[in-house]
Amino acid sequence: MQIITKMGSGTILKNKKFCKDQKQFFFYRDQNLNGSYLQGRVQYLSQKKKLWFRNIEFFFLNHITFSFVVIQREKNEDSCRLSTFWDLLDIISKMLDLDELFQFGNVCKNWWQFHKIYWRNFMASQKPLLVQMSSISKKSFSFINLAHQKVYHSKMLNNFFRFTYQGSSSGYFIMTRRNNSFILINPFKRKKRKIINSTFEVDFSCFVCRVLLAFVRGSKEFIFVVLCRNNLYVYKSQNFGWVTYSRSQKVVDFAVLHNTIYVVTDKANIGILSLSSTNISFLELNSSPGVTFTPYSHVRLVSCDGHLLVLNFMSKVVFDAYKIDFSNMDYVKLETLGDLALFHAPGRNYYALSNPELWGYEKNYVYVIDLPYHKYRVYKGDGNKMPKLVLPFLIADYPRTYSYTEQPYLDWYFRHQHYEVDYPFV
Repeated sequence: MQIITKMGSGTILKNKKFCKDQKQFFFYRDQNLNGSYLQGRVQYLSQKKKLWFRNIEFFFLNHITFSFVVIQREKNEDSCRLSTFWDLLDIISKMLDLDELFQFGNVCKNWWQFHKIYWRNFMASQKPLLVQMSSISKKSFSFINLAHQKVYHSKMLNNFFRFTYQGSSSGYFIMTRRNNSFILINPFKRKKRKIINSTFEVDFSCFVCRVLLAFVRGSKEFIFVVLCRNNLYVYKSQNFGWVTYSRSQKVVDFAVLHNTIYVVTDKANIGILSLSSTNISFLELNSSPGVTFTPYSHVRLVSCDGHLLVLNFMSKVVFDAYKIDFSNMDYVKLETLGDLALFHAPGRNYYALSNPELWGYEKNYVYVIDLPYHKYRVYKGDGNKMPKLVLPFLIADYPRTYSYTEQPYLDWYFRHQHYEVDYPFV
């Protein structure tokens, strides 16, 4: 038996013949440019009764036409039906691109109700997305879900292709313009923020700043922290102003834990960034890890699963990780990453993910973006040892400009991240 379905756009699609031993449900996707279609299957309860077909829905998204056919057993209400119509919508939603997902809930009330729940779960996913920059001729960004081989595109983000990328925080892309201002873009929420900066100069190059975005708990206000040219600056949206912090030690990184911004120095000293003054209060810990900080090594601070981790790296030589034990006010050196996976990105940025097996990754692994070679590499640790990393020695090893054909990986993107801090409004 062969089905021919006529779409609202006038397109005719044909599916393959039914298998003799299994009846199927077919879902079509017609793309006018290439005529491709996909088909999803559900088990059909009857193999002998006469069949009849009925188009139950079709809609249009960006010139892509969808239609689906329900196959039922004649004169029997218990026949071939999907357990719920939402099963079908779930199939469709997983096939859509990012811009199409935003339009998904506009079809009707039922679709809007499904989309509301689907989008909440979609944004709560902790799956890291690999950010890829296209060639200069194409001027676009892509988000790659490695676990499911799914690629998302954002037309909104493509409009800022010529800006320089500094990093991501709280789900926002953070980029700079030639006038030293910052552009913050969340492509998965379609939100944009612009921060004017006349306080300090920013080189118009990628990865020249370390950045952190945190929202004030219970408010729409936010705090934006920038480490540039060894100086620490904080922007507060409440008064649209920048503050330069006085420092007695060299701050090299920062992270948010329990609504507090912590900083780490090149000597692995931990401090708390005060939001009501321009001071940093350093913790009195019982020991010092004796980290290595040279032009060929670095110290970083990572927050994950309620813990604060200090990382010390020197390619092929040193990879040490310490956990801050606040109950004993001491460092605890880790023998392995345990149930964590680390993600390294250009600019010597690091992210940590707990229970990575839930999201398609492995514990005690480090996933490294190798920007000069446009690849990502995986370093595996065994049960009793840390992974052995091979990283570029200097930030200068990263190219500042790209050819018209290169498509580098820029960063790991965590759409669920949303840092909050406590800030005493006066």
